[in-house]
Formats: sequence, structure tokens, C-alpha cells
Amino acid sequence: MLRMRLSNGLCILGLDAENIRRLQKGHPILVRLSELGGKDDVCIMFGETLKDIQNEIANTLGVVLPEPQTLNELRNPQ
Repeated sequence: MLRMRLSNGLCILGLDAENIRRLQKGHPILVRLSELGGKDDVCIMFGETLKDIQNEIANTLGVVLPEPQTLNELRNPQ
């Protein structure tokens, strides 16, 4: 994975085909933003649907999560 931080503070994460194959096999990618001057960590996951990703998170953490929403749904609530 390509990881870089630009002088304006923008962090760029670039995934190559091998990263995508690993994600599709169920291997999430953990990115420590502290390595780029940030303070949080990011977990990149793959699922065929948002519901698939939500189920994986819920099963891993043993919690019940609210229904997933797309960015469009979050930006334009009904």
C-alpha cells in the first residue's frame, strides 16, 4: 500500500491489486495514521455490500450495529 502525506496535510492511501485481493479474501488493512503525522488508526475492509461489512464488524466485535447507510443517505436524510 502506498502511504504518503502531502505538505498541505492531505494523507493519501493507494491500494494496488494485491491489496484488493487480500481485502477480498477477508484480510482487513490497518493503517496507523500516526506514521503519517495523524493521531488515529484506520481499518480498511471489503464486502460485496455495506451489510456484509457491517456483519463482519458485528461478528468480530460481538456487538449489534445500526443499519449501514451510504454517504448519499447520510448527506440527504429523508
